Amino acid sequence: MRSIVLAGCVAAAVVFAVAGCAANPGASPGTEPTASDSPTAPAPPVVTGEEAQARLADLPMLSAVEPRIAIGTVLEGADGTPMLCLGAVAESAPPQCAGPALAGWDWAAVEHQETSGVRWVQGVAMQATYDAESQTVTQVGALLDLAAITLPAIEHSTGDLDEATIAAVQEDLMTLDRPDVLGHFGLDGIVVLQVLYDDGSMQAAVDDIYGEGVVSLESALR
Repeated sequence: MRSIVLAGCVAAAVVFAVAGCAANPGASPGTEPTASDSPTAPAPPVVTGEEAQARLADLPMLSAVEPRIAIGTVLEGADGTPMLCLGAVAESAPPQCAGPALAGWDWAAVEHQETSGVRWVQGVAMQATYDAESQTVTQVGALLDLAAITLPAIEHSTGDLDEATIAAVQEDLMTLDRPDVLGHFGLDGIVVLQVLYDDGSMQAAVDDIYGEGVVSLESALR
C-alpha cells in the first residue's frame, strides 16, 4: 500500500515539473511581455554647424511655372522697377522692403501712394509665376479681390527642440544668403523657414539634412 502512495506522489511531481517548463521563466502567471516594456531609444542629436551649412548651400532654388497666389506690397523706387515684397515691410514713409522684380505691373490699375520718388501699394493680391534664375515675378491676369480670397491656414507641427538647438539651426540658416529666403524663427519646438516658393522639394532637402520635424518650410507663393 505504501509503494502505491509513493508512486502517485512521483507522478504528480512529474506533471508539475512539465507544466513549469512550459511557462515563461520569470514571468508572472497570466502576463505577457509587451513592446512598451522595452526602453525607448533616445532620438539622435540634430547635426548643426559646418556639416549642415555645407549641405544647405545645395538647397534647390525653385521656380513657380504654374500661376500661384501672391499677396504682398508692390514698391517702385528711383530705379523705376516695380518689385513685389512678400516678406517683412518696414513701416516708414515711404516703406522699405525687398523682393523680386514684378513684370506686367500697371500703376494706373491701382490707387497707390507716392513720396520722395517712391510709389507703393500694400495688400495686393494676384496670380503670378516666378522665375528663380532672373528673380522675377510675373503678374498673370487682373488683380484679385483680397477680401474674397480664402487660403488654407499654414500649419506647422510642434517639436521638442531645446532653445540651444533652435539657435544653432537658425545660425545655420543665416548662411543662406539668397533672395528667395525671407526669414526664419523658432516656434513650438521647431524652426520655421520662410521662402518665396517651395513645391515640397526644399522641404524634403531640409528634412534630409536635419531630420523630419526640425525645420518647417513656409512658402509665400501659395
